[in-house]
Amino acid sequence: MKNIQRMNKNNSKQHRSRATLILIRMTLLVVVFLLLVPSFILAQETRPTVYIISIDGEITPAMAAFLENKLDAANEAGAEGILIDIRTLGGRVDSALDMRDAMIESRSPVAVYIGTRAISAGALISIASETIIMTPGSHIGSAQPIPDDPKTVAFVRGEFATTAERTGRDPQVAMAMVDIDIEIEGLVREGEILDLTANQASEFGYADHIVESREEALRVLGWDNATIIEEEPDFRYRIAQFLTSYEVASLLLSIGMIALLAEFYTQGFGISGIIGVACIVLYFSSGFIAGYTELWSVVIFFIGVVLVVIELTIPEFGIFGISGLIAMFIGIVFAAPDVRQGVFSLLIAIVVGIITIPILIKLFGKRKLFQRLVLANAETVDMGYVHRDVTLPETNLLGKTGTAVSTLRPSGKVLIDDKRLDAIAEGSFIASGEKVKVIQVVGSKIVVISDDDQKEEDET
Repeated sequence: MKNIQRMNKNNSKQHRSRATLILIRMTLLVVVFLLLVPSFILAQETRPTVYIISIDGEITPAMAAFLENKLDAANEAGAEGILIDIRTLGGRVDSALDMRDAMIESRSPVAVYIGTRAISAGALISIASETIIMTPGSHIGSAQPIPDDPKTVAFVRGEFATTAERTGRDPQVAMAMVDIDIEIEGLVREGEILDLTANQASEFGYADHIVESREEALRVLGWDNATIIEEEPDFRYRIAQFLTSYEVASLLLSIGMIALLAEFYTQGFGISGIIGVACIVLYFSSGFIAGYTELWSVVIFFIGVVLVVIELTIPEFGIFGISGLIAMFIGIVFAAPDVRQGVFSLLIAIVVGIITIPILIKLFGKRKLFQRLVLANAETVDMGYVHRDVTLPETNLLGKTGTAVSTLRPSGKVLIDDKRLDAIAEGSFIASGEKVKVIQVVGSKIVVISDDDQKEEDET
């Protein structure tokens, strides 16, 4: 019996010892966990951040806005470094200059990784970086401007040279990428444009490292253990990049003008009006997405639209129409990435509009152009209208001729039987002094047509 009690006591002691040991182990695990978690969090917080910004495709104002925004974000985040992964055949010089300036002003060090090519404007962007890293088979250069007139070549050559000097590279090599008249012995002959392979760039100081991959580029820069944040143009920027090119912007304005002119030939608001408005909206909205169009240019444009509509509905000397057109032109020009592109796109749209008007008149007839601005249907008693007394003198004017004493756009003043009367022109505008004929009298409205238009109708 005593032996059994002694065994029970021993078992109890063993159980208590095991429980104590388990408790101690769990306590140690909790303590270690509590000590490691803050260290892990602190390590994560103190781990450097590196931004990789992808520049892939044509250098446009939208691409420049994208790079500027991402460089600002990296600088605000206190990034350890910024690696620009560039693949481009070039693009606009002014956009490349904006990108270069943003890179130079960056507080975080900027390196460029050329995996395939950095041509033309891409070469200028690359030269602006503190470190250029290339892969075997990649190349940089071929930056002859278009047009290549002496003034343009001198300007671009100067920008390449000053950028190279700023980043400690031979400016003569940079200028040879632009100017065919520059010869460098053993590298490029006169009459040729310089394009450097990776090995040539390394030999002449235009490639600081040659690596096999972007990961290796991060290692040679000492950024391989950093937290990587990759930035690529999203769908909005890619759409804006497409819409802000010279060709597309001009096409949008031209299609918009054709569609809106065609809208004058249709009753109600039809498909041509929708297309016209959509093209104008795309023209302005792409600038907003890219970041260079300001609200005031859009406001001025729509103020111009309102003034033109007023001009079409009241008999004035033309001040509303002229002011409206000027306001619309100003809005279009200053909504573009630069004044030059705005003027270029506007001139193309105007030429297209001038060509389109006679085509539309030939297809639909001259009188239909302003048909919606003139009363087309008689207002009869059956329709609920009350006619004027038939004894009033205006009702006896049908078929009579007279002279326009003011410009009819479409309404104005005419002189018939030595009386100045309000009248509305049908068809095209009627200039002051032209002979007119009354073709319709409805209530107090007198509708007239010019002699020239009447003759054209009689001939047809």
